[in-house]
Amino acid sequence: MEPIADARREAALEIQKLAEDFEKEDEAAFRRTRIACWVIAAIVTIIILGMMALGGDARYLGIFWLIIVGLIWAGYALSSRRQRQQTDRLRALATRWLSAGPTVEHAGHAARSRSSDRG
Repeated sequence: MEPIADARREAALEIQKLAEDFEKEDEAAFRRTRIACWVIAAIVTIIILGMMALGGDARYLGIFWLIIVGLIWAGYALSSRRQRQQTDRLRALATRWLSAGPTVEHAGHAARSRSSDRG
């Protein structure tokens, strides 16, 4: 039983390290994405202001600006939320593996999975 516990602990530590690596990479990616969002928002703003200076209707251009900038930032928010949730699930898995051994429920599920794979 000890080799299984040692292997489980080793796997949990590797998963935990992987989660930490993902978290670092995610932060760098979030920073780059935020910069890109600001650049796109600035470009759209300059274009809208230019169109207003050329006589465009401010109401429609303002609504267009709100939609474009809103979609850009909504996409960023959803993407970063999803990445953080995935990293949190990975970290929770590592914590669960480090804190407790296999339960009867998990052992039964694993046995059913193995028997259905053979089947």
